[in-house]
Amino acid sequence: MLKKKLHYSKWLLSFLLVFSTVLSAEGGLATAAGSTASSVKASVFVAVNDKLITYDQPQPLIHNGTLFVPVASTVSQMNASAKYAAGKLTISRGKQALVLTVPGKDAILKNGRTLVSLRKLTDKFGYQISYNAAQSLYRAVNSSASLTDHQLALKYSTYIKEHKKTAVQKPSTGNGTTAQQGSKVIYITFDDGPNAGTTRLLDVLDRNQVKATFFMLGNNIASHPSAVRRIVKEGHGAGLHGMSHKKNTFYASPSSALGEMNTDNDKLHAAAGVYTKMIRPPYGSKPYFTQSYRDLTASYGYHLWDWNIDSDDWRYKSNPQTIYNNVLRDVKAMKKRGVTPIVLFHDQTATTSILDKLIKALKAEGYTFKPLTNSTPPVNFWNDKR
Repeated sequence: MLKKKLHYSKWLLSFLLVFSTVLSAEGGLATAAGSTASSVKASVFVAVNDKLITYDQPQPLIHNGTLFVPVASTVSQMNASAKYAAGKLTISRGKQALVLTVPGKDAILKNGRTLVSLRKLTDKFGYQISYNAAQSLYRAVNSSASLTDHQLALKYSTYIKEHKKTAVQKPSTGNGTTAQQGSKVIYITFDDGPNAGTTRLLDVLDRNQVKATFFMLGNNIASHPSAVRRIVKEGHGAGLHGMSHKKNTFYASPSSALGEMNTDNDKLHAAAGVYTKMIRPPYGSKPYFTQSYRDLTASYGYHLWDWNIDSDDWRYKSNPQTIYNNVLRDVKAMKKRGVTPIVLFHDQTATTSILDKLIKALKAEGYTFKPLTNSTPPVNFWNDKR
């Protein structure tokens, strides 16, 4: 009888150990912030309504401009469930179901664990995403939330401060204001595309082995998705320029501006599988993109970009040489002042026609061409660093 009891106890212990291992591998349920379940340092934090989710490894990560989150802990906070079968992940809540291919565009694997696009989850299950740049905190929020974003930030400020990963300091590549000593970086940017001529522009960039940044209009993205995919594939920066490019429409209210940028971002994702945080309002941010516009877009994680050199290429479409002369003159002036140039061009034939010659001239001045990224500190007319 004693042997049977010992045998049963060993079997029960083994079962519990195996069961707990499976739970660990699946990520288990989200734990309350401040518990000892997650002492891992994080670069990004995620909350659903009023609760911060803590994760064991892997942590949420940003991949190709998209925030991916461990599936089990996240969907449980949305009162949803997840099942995996035959390469398909099905996330369900009530009659709603989101089916994703694993691995795929919206679901990736890291260290044997599945992470899914947070935006896919929020779009499917009726949440909005807000973003607190100071805390690197993304929040999925719906009508069930009782805390404001500010109250949530205060509630978890101590936890985030204790668990936030300290960024490794890297040599600056130029933030658009003051260039690093010994480094001459230039950012060339193109507005209003893509269009039928974008392929020729990309050919010039590829031939010269330089990178640029494109602030694109949503309807043009939808009309020329192959150009957008090439922009992303070849390592250029992808930014948003809205939908309408009409002053009275875009600037009708902060919500209308945000709505255009969100729609533009969705068009970008549909075309190339990425989201971006970089926005450039039509006609530049001054004077129309005032504090209320900047506060709202910043709360959604967007970074505002303008320029410090205007090529005036829209004005000199019939005289490309003047575009060339203007840019080279202004770049040389900024070089003397130690300022990193951010040049505004437009995706148009006149600009493309002199781009090869201009790139060669700028290289002769010692410049390296780099794309803007979601992590590049923004430069704008308001000096808003968010």
